[in-house]
Amino acid sequence: MNYRQVEIFKAIMDSGSITGAADILRISQPAVTKALRLLELDLGLQLFVRTTKGIAATDEARALYAEVERTYFGMQNLKRFAGGLRDSKQGRVVVTAIPTLSVDWLPTMAARFAKAHPGVTLSLYSDNSADAVRLVGSGEIDIGIAQIRSEETNLSRRKLFDLEGLIALPAGHRLGEKDSITADDLAGEPIIALGPADEFRRRLVAAMEAAGAPLRSVIDVSLGLTVCAMVERGLGVGVVDSETARVKRTADLVFRPFEPKILVPIYMFRQRQRQASSIAEAFSASLQPPPPFRIDA
Repeated sequence: MNYRQVEIFKAIMDSGSITGAADILRISQPAVTKALRLLELDLGLQLFVRTTKGIAATDEARALYAEVERTYFGMQNLKRFAGGLRDSKQGRVVVTAIPTLSVDWLPTMAARFAKAHPGVTLSLYSDNSADAVRLVGSGEIDIGIAQIRSEETNLSRRKLFDLEGLIALPAGHRLGEKDSITADDLAGEPIIALGPADEFRRRLVAAMEAAGAPLRSVIDVSLGLTVCAMVERGLGVGVVDSETARVKRTADLVFRPFEPKILVPIYMFRQRQRQASSIAEAFSASLQPPPPFRIDA
């Protein structure tokens, strides 16, 4: 019993005749009659009997029809779903991004994409760069967005944009009068930053060491927003990225660029061997850089 036989049987039941089924399916009456005969042979059942008015369904046909309706509509839904996958209208995309991009940028990208693809399910997560790359490599995540350049051979990567490293200062701090901050300016200042693996912190520390500027101390935190909160409370000056600064801009904080400029590339990672779905491809293509952060005068 194949799908075409089910379709013809349903058309006969719906129309009540061979002629009606042929009209519904736009095929000849002999083709309907032949398909019905083969179906009855396959099932070992008599589904219709001839009457003076045409044909009449047997009890077996009526019982079969109830089951066929459930199966048929399930197949129709399956066909529609498959068509949606093909046309990037349905499916699921699992994305993880570093925390700084998960607060505003990723939700903005997701909202725009969801509006254009209402049948798609988006699953959004936040992980540090190393975990994001690992999860993509293991196949648990479709798309990872991170600040490190992975050398894993099973991953493909595409640069999305750069984020700039900025110095966060409490309002009224002496360095707030400067247009930019150098390593010498930070000598002796307590530094608040993300952990040692953070690329912005690594580059700031390297610049200070290269300039021979003494590094008083570094307070480690796990989130850029926490860096800003601690700076607001007068615990030191912070190094954050431009996206964190854009989201966290308040009257209690001042942000200044560091010289020499710190630019860290942000990459999108995908599993190289995994055939990407059309909807994942569409989401990847929709990603745009965040709005630029403008330094207050």
